[in-house]
Amino acid sequence: MANLNQDNLKFFKDGDGWMTAEDIPNIDFFFCQTWLRSFVNNMHSSCGMNYSKILGVFKGTDMSFYYGKKNALDFALNLVQKIDGDPAYGDSINENIVKYSDALEKHANGIPQSLAGKTNKELWNILDEHLTLHTELYEWGWLSNATDMFHPEFTELLKKYLRTKASSEEEVNTFFVGLTSPDDKSTEAMQHEEFLRIAIEIENDDFHRTLFTHKTPAEIVAALNGNVKTMLDNYYAKYAPITALWVGEPAPLEHFAEELATYFKQEKSPAQELEGFNNDLKIKQLEKQNLMEKLAIDDKHKRLFHVFGRFMITKLHRRYAQLRSLYLLRPVFREIALHFNIPVSQARFMLWPEYKQLLLDGTFDVHQLAEREKFCVLYSEEGHDLFFTGAEAQKLAEGATPKIAEGIMELKGQCACLGYAKGTVKIVLSPSDLPKMQKGDILVAIATNPDVVPAMKKAAAIVTEQGGVTSHAAIVSRELGIPCVIGTKIATRVLKDGDMVEVDATKGIVKKL
Repeated sequence: MANLNQDNLKFFKDGDGWMTAEDIPNIDFFFCQTWLRSFVNNMHSSCGMNYSKILGVFKGTDMSFYYGKKNALDFALNLVQKIDGDPAYGDSINENIVKYSDALEKHANGIPQSLAGKTNKELWNILDEHLTLHTELYEWGWLSNATDMFHPEFTELLKKYLRTKASSEEEVNTFFVGLTSPDDKSTEAMQHEEFLRIAIEIENDDFHRTLFTHKTPAEIVAALNGNVKTMLDNYYAKYAPITALWVGEPAPLEHFAEELATYFKQEKSPAQELEGFNNDLKIKQLEKQNLMEKLAIDDKHKRLFHVFGRFMITKLHRRYAQLRSLYLLRPVFREIALHFNIPVSQARFMLWPEYKQLLLDGTFDVHQLAEREKFCVLYSEEGHDLFFTGAEAQKLAEGATPKIAEGIMELKGQCACLGYAKGTVKIVLSPSDLPKMQKGDILVAIATNPDVVPAMKKAAAIVTEQGGVTSHAAIVSRELGIPCVIGTKIATRVLKDGDMVEVDATKGIVKKL
């Protein structure tokens, strides 16, 4: 199924072995091809360098992707050297992430949710503009990940400086967490703030307070009225697409009503929690400023710590914009499926140039999409994309997948949030795993997303395979004050439900007991 002679490729067999970048369940090919192709074709416009090659392995809606080991390190080093040489460049990364995220979401908000009667050309114009904006976003949006996600070069740059100020590595980690604390609320935190404001409105209204404490979610939704209904409807419109993630369906309004009902069963005061929430941010800001003065952090490193902390804010801003825009793009794929008599899932299994070929020329062979959906491998380098299926794809996938030694009793990762905990492992890979999480369990995941935050709130500690210190797990664990170790690489493959572990997040160590 290869659409290109391998002899035309520069890096396919360059001797730079594959390293795992991410394993991502429940995601779709259309979204993935946007950034996979951007990595090898477009990154030079923002940082002067592309990745030389990339491999994506797709099994239905599960995917893994791989970089060349040396190439990924070279990319990170190039990027961190640019930020170190000019902290203003780091500021520009953050500014452009917000700029292009907002542009992507603005375009999505203009997509009609009924596209009946639209021509193939009109569908192509919508897709083409989305992909152009999304690619521009990735030219900048990926840079915060690349500084730290696979090779923690930005973290090490800052820790190297802190080692001149600290007496131990634990103290270095403590200083690092304090100094990289963001000055602003993340998108996740702002969502929680909106949740608390609805809860305050309910608490101050006798009818709705009784409704949420005595009725079922369905009964609550049916009886909502006035300002509470308006606030909850607006909240639902804004955040329901986030619960859908890449290929799922959004949670119903009853889900959000149940979250509020559960909140009131805990006999919390939303007004007090909101006040404490805002006070905690002010305290962290003050503690950060005091630590800066105590350690006599120079002006250059003040800016670098600010850039790093800001990465945490802009990364979630990007993620929420992407989720909303991709959700609003779904009618395009439904219409393509109708036009060409193929399943919607297959309509999402094409490359950017192939959509143009299909929608403008009508010459693409849609029958190959069924093979891709079952199992395929995409190899990309600048200007070239190569598909594999069947035995050839299996051989490539097996060659890229790392082997894990047996009998591993200790995992090492990065400290995302300080602290210590001991508890029972619960593997959380999707929202379907949420019911098994109990208060005090250790949440272990490949990575976390907004849809598993309820489980994160129950965790005594969080451990992930992937993600730098700007990952979702790192950001949310800091806001919740939960010990967190990220970047262990193999946690979900070494640990299993029911294992007892101790997590020393300050040292970045997880031990099986």
